Amino acid sequence: MACDESGSDGENLLGGNTDVFAHASVALPVDAAAECVREIRHRIRSPAEEYKANHLLREKHRAVLVWLLSADGPIHGRAHVHLTEKAFLVVDRAVGLLLGDPADAVSLYRQGPEVFGTDAWRTFLVTANALLRVRPGGPRNRGGQAVPATGETPDAAGKAPQAAGETPHAAGKAPHAAGETPHAAGKGSSTAGEAPGAAGEDTPATGEAPNTAGKALPGVGEASGTPEDAFFATVDALVRAAPGSEAAGILRRLAAHRQRAEAYRNRMRAAPALFPVLNPLFPALRHTAAHWSAGGRPVVLVHDRQNALTPGRTARIVQAARRDGIALHGLRLVDSRDDARVQIADFLAGIARRIASDELAGTGDPELTACLRPYVAAESVWGDARSRARLAPAGETPGRATEINSGV
Repeated sequence: MACDESGSDGENLLGGNTDVFAHASVALPVDAAAECVREIRHRIRSPAEEYKANHLLREKHRAVLVWLLSADGPIHGRAHVHLTEKAFLVVDRAVGLLLGDPADAVSLYRQGPEVFGTDAWRTFLVTANALLRVRPGGPRNRGGQAVPATGETPDAAGKAPQAAGETPHAAGKAPHAAGETPHAAGKGSSTAGEAPGAAGEDTPATGEAPNTAGKALPGVGEASGTPEDAFFATVDALVRAAPGSEAAGILRRLAAHRQRAEAYRNRMRAAPALFPVLNPLFPALRHTAAHWSAGGRPVVLVHDRQNALTPGRTARIVQAARRDGIALHGLRLVDSRDDARVQIADFLAGIARRIASDELAGTGDPELTACLRPYVAAESVWGDARSRARLAPAGETPGRATEINSGV
């Protein structure tokens, strides 16, 4: 199965370039994928050496896009997309860390903007993102550049400089996956995380917590010297702003477990987790393996090069999947330019991210959303009720990206 992603911003889920992460996979023979790429090039007739999703998303090429996704198209029934709404993932992780169960994340996420106001809610999201990042705000070297987590490669571009090849099954115990939630295929989802992004992508983790209007949330900032201080000061201010609301009740319960947040931050400072809790790439990979291996069919994932997919991480992903009954037999990295199957996955990931992001913003295209819907996983990690119903109506409850060896 060939895979690629679109919308990766590392752990910087609130300050990155996109609000949606999409992971696409296709089950096409090499020759069929090559013929599909040739047909797309023939229909678009662009002089570009390398085609990307943006070529297909141009209005003048709409007919090509509809053909690719249609029931009569070359990938229908042979492709799959897992979507993640980044802001919801932050809330899911924060609630899971502090309460031990993310069940209230959906209610909090859906009520938050209306109850507290969009600016104050944005402050909550930003401080929660900073709390959960392996290195909140990003440590800086003397030149002002972001320093990657120990042993990992910076993921500014998200692509690795060289292929990793077939992943061996490393010896030793597989990481624990506490609290995994079964998916439709009967498998748990996976980890989240990669090294912090490049300089300039970091979210402020100390000092005053600004809202999107550039004003401080009342009561926040005076003593916010750590990510924990900033987050819990924000929680306190929100509770005082709407004390009688259900959302404030959930926040009160979060505030009662500050010791869990402090223990988490201490662990991350002492020994950053191999799989940080933020970043949707790893849960999506595991979901993809579970989807295509349903019924016990063995699969090997062929993925476009990614800095986050280090040999140690890929070995752990394979180990943990096999331990939990997912027939993942390997994870191999290639250059998308050398594999037509990965090029198709790249097209689909970029297309899905754009369509889903437009739908989330309330500016969706009904025809394109309908074309994408058959490909979208019901287990996608998606909190917004309105857009979810349009993108993946089969699922009532948002999926959850359960962590492996995450430090939570």
